[in-house]
Amino acid sequence: MKKNTFLNLLLGISLTFLASCAGETEKITINSPELRLSAEGPLFEGANTATASWEFDLSALIGKTEEDLTAVKNAKLTQVEISLEDGEGLPGIEKMVFEMTSKNTPMTRLGLYQGKIDPGKSFVLNLADKQEKLASAFEDGKITFVGDFDLLEEEYWEDIHFSLKATFELEIKK
Repeated sequence: MKKNTFLNLLLGISLTFLASCAGETEKITINSPELRLSAEGPLFEGANTATASWEFDLSALIGKTEEDLTAVKNAKLTQVEISLEDGEGLPGIEKMVFEMTSKNTPMTRLGLYQGKIDPGKSFVLNLADKQEKLASAFEDGKITFVGDFDLLEEEYWEDIHFSLKATFELEIKK
């Protein structure tokens, strides 16, 4: 009898604890400003890397004071639009693997574009189904985006720039 009472009490406390930890969340859409992915020349045939960093204040982004902000429970990239900026004598470029990282977030592959990349024409990436550990990047306050692209010509001595707009869905604890 004592054993059943103890088990019932333990079960009740455990369920109460789990219910209090769950909490309500709300989803918020965040758009990055237009960023500039830059690859500094000289560039050579094959894989090359362009990077851009985005620094932000999370509480300002989501419209909450720091006291009201508890934590980002989950974050997901929902759309990325990239376009190659016009430049003189640009080489042929194709494919792009899109990744991001931050101070406390490992490099994470987020999307892929397979096809020719033409100057001035936007292209949308196929996004990864599995996107892990992005929430911590928003708590870091700075995200670095990385675009690895293929240069089709032997060499190009100038810089190459892409414009980038990213949309994220954040799940915030209330």
